[in-house]
Amino acid sequence: MMKRRGITVMIGAALVALLTWQVLGMNVAYVAMTPGKTVDVLSSQTGEDGEDHQIITADKEYPTDGELRLTTVSVYQQVSIAEALRLWFSDEVAVVPRELVYPPGLSKEEIAEKQENDWVTSQSDAEQAALDHLGQPLTVEVTADAGDLREGDVLVELGGEKVESTEQVEALAGEEVDAKVNRAGKEEEVSGVDPAAVELEFTHRDPYNIQIDTEALDIGGPSAGLMFTLGIVDRVTPDSLTGGEDVAGTGTITAGGKVGPIGGVQQKIAAVDEAGIELFLTPADNCSEAKGAAEGTGVQLARVDTLDDAVAAVEAYAKGDPLPRTC
Repeated sequence: MMKRRGITVMIGAALVALLTWQVLGMNVAYVAMTPGKTVDVLSSQTGEDGEDHQIITADKEYPTDGELRLTTVSVYQQVSIAEALRLWFSDEVAVVPRELVYPPGLSKEEIAEKQENDWVTSQSDAEQAALDHLGQPLTVEVTADAGDLREGDVLVELGGEKVESTEQVEALAGEEVDAKVNRAGKEEEVSGVDPAAVELEFTHRDPYNIQIDTEALDIGGPSAGLMFTLGIVDRVTPDSLTGGEDVAGTGTITAGGKVGPIGGVQQKIAAVDEAGIELFLTPADNCSEAKGAAEGTGVQLARVDTLDDAVAAVEAYAKGDPLPRTC
């Protein structure tokens, strides 16, 4: 009797162990975010074609020194319960619900297309933000009918002021103001215009013929916008922006130079620390989580709301001066 009971216990224990192993091996609705690669936007990278691709070029460009590194996050889509439990206690890995990274209801193809579109848009906005910062003339064109505005209208004045910068237009978002537009070569008055309710295309004159070549970069999403913008500014201006120092950062950017928050800031700071870089340009809305990630590292956090903030931070760092704003 005792022998039979012992066999029953052993079989039960084996079944429990087997079920536990199967459960721990099951994938969960979470993904793991780990530190990714950093890339100097002032550099050349070797593509799959075996050729070197300089990331930022212009017809008239100047030598650069130092580095401006964009930062990335690697995402592991298949995470088992056992892996999730193990990674949960890592300071460099975030285990987060899948829907926070990948919008629900979209196929893999649709997600990849969205990331590619965000990647391309970030480069376009980076060019316009850099040209805006460099003081190049601006054209703001209406791209879809809205109220009394017509597709093809070019904004000449808003609120009685000549339209000269993207930032000026964005500052009036949510307000209804009088406008003057160029419509088919003639100026027209339009009242009650809210820039936020109008589809607009911002285009600055580009005397540099700026090109961004990302053929050799296997990256998607919008978070490299800020670093592309700084790279353009450094490439087309005579003085070295970095002063020979290495700087890393992240953040989306609008054509008007506003810096937006991103995901995975803890993992990006870990990658920056591992690379031995001591300055990380941090979107203001990411500062709270960034501070915790930077504790115990040699990474300084420069708080940036705009492109001007980022330029000021890099210039101060290059001179050895205190950072204008920190997290």
